Amino acid sequence: MSAEPLDDSRVVLAPARPGSEGPEAQVLFETRRTAQGYICGLVFTSAERLVSCLGPDQPWVALPVGALRELLGEAGITVIAVDPTTREAAA
Repeated sequence: MSAEPLDDSRVVLAPARPGSEGPEAQVLFETRRTAQGYICGLVFTSAERLVSCLGPDQPWVALPVGALRELLGEAGITVIAVDPTTREAAA
């Protein structure tokens, strides 16, 4: 994973897929479990890194890190993995 600190205003790519449709449409963010047992969100600092890890068909959304922290925090997820490798993302 990248050691690069991310400012909350930095726009990143988060693996996600469409959830429910309609007036309360949702986006479902992909998560993984760390080796320590924590559930974490995944973000990538470039499309190339996302594709390298998850493949060209992986859907994603671009948003500021701060917005993602807030959304994941609502689900109790406080850890975000930045630019994980294929092995880390599969864990």
